[in-house]
Amino acid sequence: MKKIFNIIICATVALFSVACNQTEEIEMSAEEGVVSLNVAFASTRAEIDPNTPFELKIYRYADAEKSEKQLVRKYTALTDIPEYIWLVKDNYVAQVKVGEKELASFETKYYTGTADFEIVPGSITPVNVECMLFNTPVKVVYEDTVAAHFTKEFYTYVCASDSFDLTAAKQGDVPTLKYTESTTGYFILPDGCSNLSWYFCGSDSSEQITSQGVIENIEPNKYYSLTFKYSKDAPGYLVVEAVIDYSVDHREDKVPFSPDPTVKSVGFDIESPIYYNGGNYEFNIAALDNITTLAITYGDQTINLLDGSTEGVTVTSSSAKNYNVVLSEQFFALLAGGQQTFAFRVKDASGGVGYQECTCFIAGILPLESYDLWFATANFSAYSYSSDITIGYRVAGGEWKQLSVTASGVENVYNATATDFAAATTYEYTLFVGGAQVGQTLSVTTPAGTQIPAAGFESWSTASDKAVCPAADPYALYWDTGNHATAGLVGEQLTTSSTDVRSGATGTYSAYMRSIKAAVMGIGKFAAGNLFVGRFVAIDGMGGIVEFGRPFDFTARPKAIRFWMKNNEGTINEGSHTSGTDLGKVYCCLTDRNFTVNTNKEETLFAPTIATEGILASAVWESTESHSEWTLIEIPFEYRENLTTKPTTLVLTFTCSGYGDYFTGSTNSWMYVDDVEFVY
Repeated sequence: MKKIFNIIICATVALFSVACNQTEEIEMSAEEGVVSLNVAFASTRAEIDPNTPFELKIYRYADAEKSEKQLVRKYTALTDIPEYIWLVKDNYVAQVKVGEKELASFETKYYTGTADFEIVPGSITPVNVECMLFNTPVKVVYEDTVAAHFTKEFYTYVCASDSFDLTAAKQGDVPTLKYTESTTGYFILPDGCSNLSWYFCGSDSSEQITSQGVIENIEPNKYYSLTFKYSKDAPGYLVVEAVIDYSVDHREDKVPFSPDPTVKSVGFDIESPIYYNGGNYEFNIAALDNITTLAITYGDQTINLLDGSTEGVTVTSSSAKNYNVVLSEQFFALLAGGQQTFAFRVKDASGGVGYQECTCFIAGILPLESYDLWFATANFSAYSYSSDITIGYRVAGGEWKQLSVTASGVENVYNATATDFAAATTYEYTLFVGGAQVGQTLSVTTPAGTQIPAAGFESWSTASDKAVCPAADPYALYWDTGNHATAGLVGEQLTTSSTDVRSGATGTYSAYMRSIKAAVMGIGKFAAGNLFVGRFVAIDGMGGIVEFGRPFDFTARPKAIRFWMKNNEGTINEGSHTSGTDLGKVYCCLTDRNFTVNTNKEETLFAPTIATEGILASAVWESTESHSEWTLIEIPFEYRENLTTKPTTLVLTFTCSGYGDYFTGSTNSWMYVDDVEFVY
């Protein structure tokens, strides 16, 4: 059994505790390496007090045979050891001595150990030094019969000498220990001495018995014991047993030592959660060397307790090795509601590191984990020891809105739901107890909702049917037009790109629509300029088949649709469906399906309102008014009540002749459109 202590490490020095494995944090030259030294004591319970004498020497071998060596490093105290030990490439030996070299002692022990190692440039070299007990332990055991018979006194001299000399023992001329009870002593034999001698003396009121002997050829680190017992059957009535224990596992070695700084609670159990409901909490921090770092961390925040004052934290010190820290209500107010963790981080001048986490439950709002921007809901939770609470939320900097709460089923946790959460908005939220704000105010910024693809109309191309298309690839369209019906038949385009853009536009093109009368097979037919999300399916006689709608991911619920336009609505001069001024028309529907329209079949036409099956929301703009300058138009959506599903499809159409499905309108009508977007 061995107990191992790291006494030198490289990236972080932690006395007897931490090893290094992060070579990237250490700067080394091409010829240098770093030593990581471990010391193991050949004992299950050998622990070294930091005040114990200590010596570390590192020698460099001067020749290949390792017969000569040169001292290159020497440290005579644990606190003298630097964070890093750099050595150039070569072969070395580390020599460790721990303790005082007393020739005879009941308490003082002396350990030594060596280890050879080689430095490899640019790397950390782990070196393990096993320290063996240099002393020879000698245990004297008195059985109960000894004390029962020798009622006046009894004792044993044990001497590091080849033969016993009572006078020399009494005068201390040789290393001597006097055993008056069962215990263990430690000897280092002087040069030239290879034996241990002993002398027993016991007496009562009527007689005295003595005995002596020699244990020959003593070996360092072997365990010797002398057992004495009284027996009337034995010669001289004293029996002596001498035993040699060849084990090096000395379980009597008890020198307790805690190398790292400690953090202890005062008046409560630091290992149990703190259910904080007011008051102060005190902690004691202690180290074996001067404390150089003392901090509290929570979340991504760190408070340096050795650098000035922090509201809610009181730090007092009886010495540079001992601090008391009191955390008050102001500190706990820094923590978010619910189960939280803060931690003490401590480091001392010797490199010892201490870390202690504390779990606590704090009254306050919990981080928002669930919201749905399509249904405009946000599910808040708070931790509170009181039920007289509300949860408040607001657009950042605005007025608080108070929400009633319900019990969550988890002790001290309450829930509330907002029903007007919007995209691209920063909200603040907090807990109110008895009308007063408690704990932190948290915030969340919701993401922007999905926008309409290719709605700046910057890319255009021409398909094989000669139709101009509002896309870079005429066969991968999101938007389409009626150009497919007129381009091939009469060589006319209803919708094209235009360089006429509004002031301040980021793009260079807009979409331009015009209405015309096209002569097909000798028959004149009115064609309305149009632009729509969907696809032109086919020509059907004098009309066309159009599929309105494209898939769309509604990540949030739009409030309105907004676009820039300018237009002219002429007097209707084609068709018989109506008369007067032509009608500019825009409609946008959020639906769960596509809609297919055949302009030759009126029964396939549909009204873009929420009364239409499959339409969950609609925004419609109709106007006979002309706008000679670019104008911003915003159309609010009207939603069905009590929606429980999300739409999957976007339907969006622009036309300068709103009666075009009935081949009616004005050949003087036109419209420019640019920068179409949802408003969330």
